[in-house]
Amino acid sequence: MSENLPVMALPDPVEQEDPLVGLTVDGRYLIERKLGEGGMGVVYKIKHVVLQKDLAMKILRADVSKDQEIITRFRQEAQSASAIGSQHIIDISDFGTLKDGSTYFVMEYLDGVELSDVAEGEEPVPAERVIAIAKQLCDALGAAHDRGIVHRDMKPDNVFLVKRGNNADFVKVLDFGIAKVGGANSKLTKAGQVFGTPHYMSPEQCSGQSVDQRTDIYAVGVILYELACGKVPFDADNLMGILTKHIYEQPIPPHQLPPPHDVPPGLEAVILKALAKSTDQRYQSMAEMRADLDLISEGATPGAVLDAVKRNTTPLIRPDGTGAHSAMTMGIGGEAPAEASKAPIILGAVVGLVALLGVGAAVYFLFLAGDDPTPIVEAQDPPPAPDPVPDPVAVEGTEGTEGTEGTEGTTEPTEAPPPAVAMITVVSEPEGVEVWVVDPTAGETLAGNTPFELPRPPAGQFVNLVLKQPGFTEHPIRVGQFTSEQVSVTLHASSGGSTGGRSSARRRGNQTGTTTTPVTPPPTEETPPARRRGTGVGSEVLDPWAR
Repeated sequence: MSENLPVMALPDPVEQEDPLVGLTVDGRYLIERKLGEGGMGVVYKIKHVVLQKDLAMKILRADVSKDQEIITRFRQEAQSASAIGSQHIIDISDFGTLKDGSTYFVMEYLDGVELSDVAEGEEPVPAERVIAIAKQLCDALGAAHDRGIVHRDMKPDNVFLVKRGNNADFVKVLDFGIAKVGGANSKLTKAGQVFGTPHYMSPEQCSGQSVDQRTDIYAVGVILYELACGKVPFDADNLMGILTKHIYEQPIPPHQLPPPHDVPPGLEAVILKALAKSTDQRYQSMAEMRADLDLISEGATPGAVLDAVKRNTTPLIRPDGTGAHSAMTMGIGGEAPAEASKAPIILGAVVGLVALLGVGAAVYFLFLAGDDPTPIVEAQDPPPAPDPVPDPVAVEGTEGTEGTEGTEGTTEPTEAPPPAVAMITVVSEPEGVEVWVVDPTAGETLAGNTPFELPRPPAGQFVNLVLKQPGFTEHPIRVGQFTSEQVSVTLHASSGGSTGGRSSARRRGNQTGTTTTPVTPPPTEETPPARRRGTGVGSEVLDPWAR
């Protein structure tokens, strides 16, 4: 019976007409159509009725125009962008008020694509294109920083690529709505406030600390990582998970991501330096970052590689004053002897190696390890001599006779035995302490007890270990190609009553003493990595003003 019922078609929903479309503002700006809208503002394509020039107009909603702080921030966005005077910053030419009290400003119309559309493509962006875009971002933000303006919300959504002459990727930076203007005496920026978009926020932003130009440098590092690798360096299912990773976790180097990514070592070094947790270990200016990018384009080794070499060959000092030293016998506790004189010798040897090889990539993969806050110990003795290669031809003779031809024996070549695997032994005082292997994605795994043997890692690879024993201070060790055949470690009693062992295992970088959710290992080749941001938190802006 239901088959005979007439088919009822629902009418298509009627799109509500925008009352501003078709309106002429101040006798010179004809509003043609809506381009997009954000939390508090709407952007329209307009035309100057006299000049017949296409422009764009950003209008603050009437219902929020009564908030004086929002009005001030809206005006600050217009003033900040227009004061910079860079060809890579969107030009703002007018500011005014509509009859209903809504505030607006007029800016150039950009006919191009958002960088976010490029980042969300099927494949990672080629390195040459990433470098070209990065140089322009450095020029744009460098001009802003010279004016005392920090953008604070750098992300692909706020970067436009337009065609300018022969350059199809001419960069335009926009949306200075939450910019920090140096010297501005206002309450727009309060201590402890968190501004920005989670995936691109610096550690100091995530923790509500004061920011400077190095916050923008960190955000550019995230953008370049995303373009080159097809995913952001830190992602999680919720907001706090993302913020926590920015503060405590190290990014996975692009060359370690599955599947392999074609990111040149020099570009990888630049990206990782920009993503340093400590502001002092990042680039200190956009001009400095631009100089390294220019070196990559010229085929030279960027300074980021040599900075990593220097940082990883200098003895690391603990907060309590004790040090981690490159020696065969290492201990923790008490006043560590000064070994500052060894650092220049090691550094000189490494720099000499760079000059000898003439390849910055080899130095980078051998020494670059990021600015990990955990002290690392690596013994830098010369590599052991290779085992002698056995004679590939053995002579088979009569039973009990070796090396001579028997009455019935024949000479036949036999397969050479595989070369012996070089092993490294870790011994400790006291004996029998637990040896944990630290993996940047899987966390810590109990591997055995001392004395503990492990194969010598190949060139450019390292194994991070932590020695634990109840009642003793944990001791980290890094084992590499040049580590001694035997490493001796002395554990010292913990003054704080640390229990050590399995119960004391914490995620690396967690300084609060509370456990956090383990990081999901990177997806395998069969499971393509999720691109860009996690579901539900990708476009969330932690700020009362959004474009």
